[in-house]
Amino acid sequence: MPERYDYCGLYLRGLSKNAAVDLVAQATATALDGTVAHLDGLEIEVLRNPGFLPDSEDFPAWPIKIEVEKQEALPSQVVDVVSKLLTSAWRAGYDAVAACDYEDELPAGGGYVRWLPGSHGGSHRGG
Repeated sequence: MPERYDYCGLYLRGLSKNAAVDLVAQATATALDGTVAHLDGLEIEVLRNPGFLPDSEDFPAWPIKIEVEKQEALPSQVVDVVSKLLTSAWRAGYDAVAACDYEDELPAGGGYVRWLPGSHGGSHRGG
């Protein structure tokens, strides 16, 4: 049975897949093997989102998806890594939203506070 911290999908827009790989490497201080990073009992993979829709404002249809899967990591480690990925993306000026069972433990509610569905442009960056 899956547990609360087993998986998180991060959806990003405003960057290429290669830029997303660089973002993961910098945020986690880990070298990736292609598009996959192994870090402290976690596997992080950068993908082109198979659900990408070019004209969609809904984040599940954004072009880049980063999958974070817990292996042996503690829940606190999972939250820390996902938080670093989100904040690194925001600092770089990209839109990023996390979809997981622990969004309430992430900065800005996993990005939902920064991204308001149905608003013009889809994204609001607070100061």
